[in-house]
Amino acid sequence: MEEYMERIRVLDALEQQAMGLSRMLTTYTDRLQERLEQRIDIEASSSSVTLASIKNFEAAVMKSVEQRRLLIERCQQLDQDMQGLHTLTGQIQEIKQLLDVMEFAKRNN
Repeated sequence: MEEYMERIRVLDALEQQAMGLSRMLTTYTDRLQERLEQRIDIEASSSSVTLASIKNFEAAVMKSVEQRRLLIERCQQLDQDMQGLHTLTGQIQEIKQLLDVMEFAKRNN
């Protein structure tokens, strides 16, 4: 009978240990799940920030491209407007040369 009682105590002790291990495993898996959920939240937030940054960068690039396009357009318009000025500059130089020739001729007469 005493051997039977000893076996019951051993089984009881093993059962207590098993329950303790079960609680530890449950605690461990709960903590692991919490950490995984935190990691998922962090990754989701990080992805949102990255996406927002990419969209902002895209908007800045598009604005820059549009500004450069407008600048090129304005430069082309300015080049067209300057053609008349180049012609006028050439005419002024011709008039200046004619005046120099007339002044030289007047001095030599």
